[in-house]
This record gives sequence, structure tokens and C-alpha cells, in this order.
Amino acid sequence: MNRPQRKNNPDAVRARLIECAARLIVDDGLSALTLENVAREAAVSKGGLLHHYHGKNALIDGLFEEVVDWFDGQVEDALEPEETAPARFSKAYLRVVAAIDMSVPEERRLAVLMLMLSSDPHYCARWNQWVEARLQRHAKTDLTPLARTLRLAADGLWLSDLGGGPDSSPSARREILAFLEDLDATGAMSANSPHEGGQ
Repeated sequence: MNRPQRKNNPDAVRARLIECAARLIVDDGLSALTLENVAREAAVSKGGLLHHYHGKNALIDGLFEEVVDWFDGQVEDALEPEETAPARFSKAYLRVVAAIDMSVPEERRLAVLMLMLSSDPHYCARWNQWVEARLQRHAKTDLTPLARTLRLAADGLWLSDLGGGPDSSPSARREILAFLEDLDATGAMSANSPHEGGQ
């Protein structure tokens, strides 16, 4: 009597392929991302990989979408409840980036996104579309010099993370985040800020 074969969970297989692709890029660079390497890391056949992603570009697209969706959800969760709060989206963007823990595999994927943005204009354009859509949604609060400053500071933290710079330690990030969140709409320190007069 034949035993019934257990079917693979397609969503779990795709998630494993994406995770392995991200790990290869973070650990060894974009050049390490080959279908053979990903299939081996994920313990699936190359044919199995191609069943889910019809080539390297499709796999990279899937990875990009996965990371952007994850980041979007993190930013959404970090938004202040008050919809009219100044720089509402930009502060949430900064909080998410400042809280990145590169020892957590899911969060290390953001390094993948930065590598993709720095090497491919196609993905830069798609990322810019995401940012522009968010800015349109938060046009009443985030089209100010303060908001732009916070987003650019977040991007700088992101780049520091990617290169393991001296400002990427958790303590430095907490200090930077606290300082930036104390800025008011004019770019001055808020009243009674612990940073005022100390810089």
C-alpha cells in the first residue's frame, strides 16, 4: 500500500528561496546570487526554483517586493496616531531605519535593498515610486524641510549600516534618533530638550 506523498507548501518554498537569496547577497555580494547557489542553499532543485521564479530576474524582483512590503508594514506600524503630527511619515521612516538590527535575518534584508538601489536604476525608480506614493498620502505633514532632513538622515544611517560604519552601533543610533526627534518644525531644538545647549 503506497503512502500518500506530502505536498510542498508553495508559500513556504518561496519564502525559503527569498530568504536564501537575501542571505547570499548580504554575505557574499550580488555576484553570489545565482540560481544554482540559491537552489543549493534552499535545498530545492533548480527546476523547483524555476517553478516558482522563472529566472534570476524574477527571483530578484520577488526579493525586492518582499523587502519593500516588509519595510512598508514596519513604517505603517511606526506612524504616530495623530494624523496631523509634523513629519509623521518621515519620523516613522527614521524610527524604522534607526531600529534596524543587522543580526536579525529579516532586518538584514534591508541591506539587500540598499545594494539593489545602489546598483540598478530600475530598482531605484521603483523605490522612488514607493516614497513618492507615501509622500502624496502624507502631503499635509511631510513636504517640509524638517521632514526631508529626517528622511535623508535615515538614509545616511542605512548607508552606515551597510558599510558597518562607526555610527552604526545601537548606542549611537539611539542618540541620533533622540536628537532628531527633538527637532521642531523650524529645525530648532524643542523647548526643554535634554540636547539643547549641549551640542
